[in-house]
Parts: sequence; structure tokens; C-alpha cells
Amino acid sequence: MLRFDERIELKKKSLTATEEKIIHQLKVQDKPFLLSMGELAVLSQVSEPSVVRLYKKLEYQSYQELKVALAQEMADMKPSSLEIIDITKDDSADVIFEKMGDQLFQAMALTKEKLANDAFEYAVQKLIQAKRLYFFGQGLSATMAEDGAHKFMRLGGNVLAVKDPHYQAIYASHMNDHDVVIAISHSGETTNIYEVLKMAKASGAYTLAITANESSSIASVADDVLLTQAHETKQRSDAMISRLVQLVLMDTLYTRVAAEAGDDGKKKINQARLAVTRMKK
Repeated sequence: MLRFDERIELKKKSLTATEEKIIHQLKVQDKPFLLSMGELAVLSQVSEPSVVRLYKKLEYQSYQELKVALAQEMADMKPSSLEIIDITKDDSADVIFEKMGDQLFQAMALTKEKLANDAFEYAVQKLIQAKRLYFFGQGLSATMAEDGAHKFMRLGGNVLAVKDPHYQAIYASHMNDHDVVIAISHSGETTNIYEVLKMAKASGAYTLAITANESSSIASVADDVLLTQAHETKQRSDAMISRLVQLVLMDTLYTRVAAEAGDDGKKKINQARLAVTRMKK
């Protein structure tokens, strides 16, 4: 993929004076990837449509893609070194939306750095082989568990989302080596989840933890761990970006398992879609 400067060089003869003003600002700013489109337009003394024309001329699909490219190049392809993009009380809705997109990009890049592909692929194989699949979570993580179960039940089989700790304990006590438990905990220190994971392992189940804390109690007891990484800001105390990354990880697991399921998997997914369609007018 061509770098920013290389794209400019290729289009040099067709650049307008307005576009050169925008490029100048992108080069002189310490962190141009933190600028909203409106901020860049004001600094360049041009209109926002001029910014749109420039990124399209440079063959970026969106302004976001341009900022991501600049961030990666300026960070020497080390997204973890990027500055935290905080949201302020003066930000308008469109600026907040854009900043959240930037924060999600950072979180995805950080998570990718931590993603252990061998553990991920092993988890995929265990999910394919599972006779029963349980998703455990509490509080906000319970919604993540329900989302995961909602995806995987489309592939058929026994799939349950369990958020009550007593129910989790009962299920865990009756598990065997045909069972898989996916436990979600942002902190990794939810006491009840830690206890039921130990029970599930003692019963012979394979356990997979999704957490942001690789040194947590839950990470220490699970067979495998998928780590989410994000810079949470002072405006969001409930790990909102981390939750989005958890959803992406869950989607990735599901997509990978569905692909491995082949034609049989496609048939079951279509059956599920048809069943839902019948419930709609």
C-alpha cells in the first residue's frame, strides 16, 4: 500500500492550490490524525468538501482511512504509541462520533498486537467440537454473553447465555469434556465468574476468557485468553470501547467457526434466518 507522501508525489501535477494548503497542514501538524475534518478545513482555510476531494484524489476511501494511514506512518506502525483521543465537554455530536471512531481504531490496533493466533485457532477448533456451548457474564458483560449466544445459536446445537451466578454454578458442576465455556469479564476479577470457571474446568470443560487484563484471576484459570486492549478516557467510565472490541472478537470467533462449518453451517444459518423471517410481517 502506498504511503501518504508517495500518493502525493503521484498526484503532484494535478494538485490544486487549495489541496496543497490542506497537505501543508497535514504535514506541519504534530498529530494530524487527531484533527476532525472540520478542524483541518479551518486550519487550511478551505471548505470541508475540499478535504473530501483531496482524500478521494489520493485514493483513500474515507477521511477516517486517511487519518488511520497517517497515524500508522507517524507511529512507525506501532499503534500502541498513539496518544489518547479524549472527548471534551465542548465537542459537538459529530466530533464525538468521529473521535469514538478514532478510539475504536486505536483499540482494534492494540488488541491485534495482543491477539495470540494459536490460542484463537485452538479455541475455534474446540468450539467446532463442542456439544454444548455456554456464555457466562455478569453486569454489562452479561449483554456480551447474550450477544455471543445469539450469534452461535444460528449454527444449531445447544447454546446458552447464563448471567445468574447460581445457574452458572449449577451448569458448571454438570459439565464434561464435550462442553465449552466462554467467560466475559472486562476487569477479569469478577469473583463469581472466577469461581464458576474453576468448577467448569474441574468438570472437564474447555474454558475461554475474554478480558482486558492478562494478569487477572480469570485469565489465570482459563485454558485460553483473548485480550481486549483500549485506552478508556475520562468521559467514559464503563469501558465502552472495550465492549465494542469484545463484540468484534465475538464476531470474529463466530465468523471463523461458521466458515469451518462449511455447507452444513450455511444450511443451519439459512434455517435460522428463515425462522426469524417468519416472525416478521
